[in-house]
Amino acid sequence: MTDKGKAKKFQGFNKGKGVDGPVAQFFIGLIMACTVFIVMMPIFITILSSLKTNYEAALGVWSWPMTPKWENWNTGFHNITGNMVNSLIICIVSTAGVVFLSSIVAYVLVRHNFPGKELVFYGIIALMIIPGVLTLTPSFLLMMNLGIKNTWWALILPYISGGQVGAIFLFRTFMSQQPKDLFEAAKIDGAGELTMYARIAIPLAVPVLAIQAVGTFGAYYNDYLWPMLVIDEQSKQTLMPVLRSLTAQISGIYEEQGITHAMYLMSGIPLIFTTAFGLKYFINGDFAAGLKL
Repeated sequence: MTDKGKAKKFQGFNKGKGVDGPVAQFFIGLIMACTVFIVMMPIFITILSSLKTNYEAALGVWSWPMTPKWENWNTGFHNITGNMVNSLIICIVSTAGVVFLSSIVAYVLVRHNFPGKELVFYGIIALMIIPGVLTLTPSFLLMMNLGIKNTWWALILPYISGGQVGAIFLFRTFMSQQPKDLFEAAKIDGAGELTMYARIAIPLAVPVLAIQAVGTFGAYYNDYLWPMLVIDEQSKQTLMPVLRSLTAQISGIYEEQGITHAMYLMSGIPLIFTTAFGLKYFINGDFAAGLKL
């Protein structure tokens, strides 16, 4: 038998074996389905609970609401709107500041040579080894001395500065893989640094910018400790630190447990949209397109 015939016979014998085999694929699908079910089950239970009356909730977790109380969602939404808007404004401004400033720094570190460039980069990366909890007290005292405690600036400025380190590292790694020929050709055509940054570096880095923006937004939106320290008034507070107290107040006023569950669900709606936006780049593989992995 020729080598070609042996290879064909071996491929036919090995077809459907290993991970590509039907049995393996079945178990992989089963495991994924079970994982999705386990992850989604608490959300489904919360949705059911948000549509029940107190009597229906007492019947059990899996009891179905006879008449869904959509007014629970309406009531809950009106009570968290103010603090949710606070969170959205602070997180959007902070995320934009992190992405904009860190992308500029990364561009300079990649496209310019100057004495001590590597030392500056390593100094920035060295900040990653410092736990954030160690900087809470100095940061709090700094906000007090600057006179911006109990203002949004006490959140925005530390958020922007604190998010630079990881973003600079990620953007520098990504931008260092961008073709140099594009920038050299742009220089020959008379393009300046601002033009090359805005029209070449940034468009090529949109996937990694989007992923960083989604992660930064989620981290700041879910932040609990720092807003509790620097914001005193509930009207200025972000959503997460006051969500528990808001649900307690609503439960005391309306005496409906479903409103509480509806408020918890609606508090995560912005994260659903940002995650869906970021998944587009993960699924398409654009995030790693410019990296040497």
